[in-house]
Amino acid sequence: MTDLAEQTVDSDSAACGLTVFHDGSCALCRREIALVQGMTAHSDIAFVDVSGRHGDAAPGLTTEAAMRRFHVRRADGTLLSGARAFIELWSATPRFAWVKALARWPLVVRVLDGLYSGVLIIRPPLSRAVQRFDTWRGK
Repeated sequence: MTDLAEQTVDSDSAACGLTVFHDGSCALCRREIALVQGMTAHSDIAFVDVSGRHGDAAPGLTTEAAMRRFHVRRADGTLLSGARAFIELWSATPRFAWVKALARWPLVVRVLDGLYSGVLIIRPPLSRAVQRFDTWRGK
């Protein structure tokens, strides 16, 4: 049985080591992506804002699915979502490369995925709060 969090998809030629699909319409998501981009400025990571796209965000990934849940695609075409996607991204970040060790522990990945699922439930109000805060600060 294939884990829904990890699927291999076709890729013509992966120009980047890692492709990050994110919801650019979410203030919370934008803030986190900006933080990671700052830490990975000289790395082989492409960031793709899927908000406002029509059709597929990438081969094997609909825009709808990419908007609902965090996804990354490895250079080999493997598509990861949820906690596995975060672990993959953090592992490519020099400060958090140690996080790769978490992937060796299936229970840890499941717990992190459960926590992430909980955050997804409260993501809309969190995003609105971040947006209001940014507006208040004049950003």
